[in-house]
Amino acid sequence: MFSTITNTDYEIQYRDIIQSCLSDEAVYREDRTGVGCYSVFNKQIDIEVGNKFPVITGRKMFPKVFNTEMLWFLNGETNIQRFKDAGVKIWDAWADEDGELGPVYGHQLRNFSGRGYDQLESVIDSLKNDPDSRRHVISLWNPVQLEYMALPPCYLYFQFFVENGKLNMFVVQRSGDMYLGVPYDIALFTLIMNYVGEKTGLLPNRLSVNIVDAHVYKNQLEAVNKYLDTNILSRPSYRFCTERGARLI
Repeated sequence: MFSTITNTDYEIQYRDIIQSCLSDEAVYREDRTGVGCYSVFNKQIDIEVGNKFPVITGRKMFPKVFNTEMLWFLNGETNIQRFKDAGVKIWDAWADEDGELGPVYGHQLRNFSGRGYDQLESVIDSLKNDPDSRRHVISLWNPVQLEYMALPPCYLYFQFFVENGKLNMFVVQRSGDMYLGVPYDIALFTLIMNYVGEKTGLLPNRLSVNIVDAHVYKNQLEAVNKYLDTNILSRPSYRFCTERGARLI
């Protein structure tokens, strides 16, 4: 059975990082988008997952976005057709005329470097057969193929840790758009942890997300300040299905 978790610690940590991006701790950077952003170094969000889904409650989130991304990623897809079919536009600006993104996230997960190596199946197998190993690692950063990707991966490293029949997951993000991107990234990581847990018989436990460059874009400041004025609510319960993702309750 899952432990019952009703606290709001996740969103408090999330807001603390956003506040850091708006404080004297942040450095202002011109960036590839041309917008400019306020960045802070090396921030961590540590979440007890259990039966409560880590969504941001102070603003609207759309489950079809993270559920679609989970299926796209875990199936090793590089074309955005699945997103188009779901009415999700997050990759539209980056795809070529055929909807291709190059050897991005899912390609490196299921067919690393185009050589047929399936990192997901390898980790699932090692978790089943050698749970105490320190090699339950997935790397999505492939320097040899970066130039062929529409965008290099923002989340690039997963490591799993088994603790008393429960599954912990450690994630490294080189870059995190705190307002728009990170809430959906964390939802995706939660789904991945649930998927791996289903395949290994391990219960999702702790998720640790480590962001090297956490930032807020200059054109997000009004929306960010409006969000910070909202109340934090308890996280919703959820049901997970490997074929569909999470249904929030």
